[in-house]
Amino acid sequence: MIMHGRNPEKTKSAYEEVKAESGNEKVDYLTADFLSLAEVKTFADRIKQKYGYLDVLINNAGAQFTNKRETTVEGHEKTMVINVFAPHLLTTLLLDLLRKSASARVVTVASAAHKMGGKPDLDDIELKENYSMAKAYGLSKLYVIWIMRHFVSEMKKAGVNNIAFYTVHPGSAQTSLGRESTGALGTKIIYFLWKVMMNSVEAGAAPSIRAAVSPELEGVTGIYYGLKGEEKPSEKYYSVENEQKVWDYSSKVIERYL
Repeated sequence: MIMHGRNPEKTKSAYEEVKAESGNEKVDYLTADFLSLAEVKTFADRIKQKYGYLDVLINNAGAQFTNKRETTVEGHEKTMVINVFAPHLLTTLLLDLLRKSASARVVTVASAAHKMGGKPDLDDIELKENYSMAKAYGLSKLYVIWIMRHFVSEMKKAGVNNIAFYTVHPGSAQTSLGRESTGALGTKIIYFLWKVMMNSVEAGAAPSIRAAVSPELEGVTGIYYGLKGEEKPSEKYYSVENEQKVWDYSSKVIERYL
């Protein structure tokens, strides 16, 4: 198992905890800040240098930010970078290793919030106009569902039959996802009241684990999983054309890092 984290100290601590509790010495960890697409590229290169194949990729890194639109050093809106462009780039960069597995899976964590971002403006994917934290987060999770759905069709066109793609949602779990978005007093109060109704981290992780290892999913691809099993993502704004627009835009963003 290869673990990823942003903070070296926290990642090493989690790595040591996993080894101690599992008794498994075949654990590794690498750090990278996925707000930088250049770091995503370096991260993938390091994996390719160390390992000959991958059986499972879980795209779990994600974030919410504030109601002030912010861009990365590479010039892209932060929410879209970490929730959409980074998993698109990382999956693309690691496809060769996944293709070398007898049966590989790509699991990407979305959110039920993909239903709450409102109508997408596909001429303004990075929300230079009408930005809000809720809109950015909701739309980013919608877009990453479409991106992973498009990977399924891309693999079929390429004749690749050994990689399955799943998107999952963890419900509201007690993680530090909202550490930046809850900076204001009002959102802190809302978060505090909501926290008592959140799922445990273990419950939130269950859909990802099931999609990654469940034998019953062998040979199945393109499924969206929630806490109670297979679900249907919202199709309100979906069309093949809209999916293609998001794929094309994201592909253009990540192109220079391939």
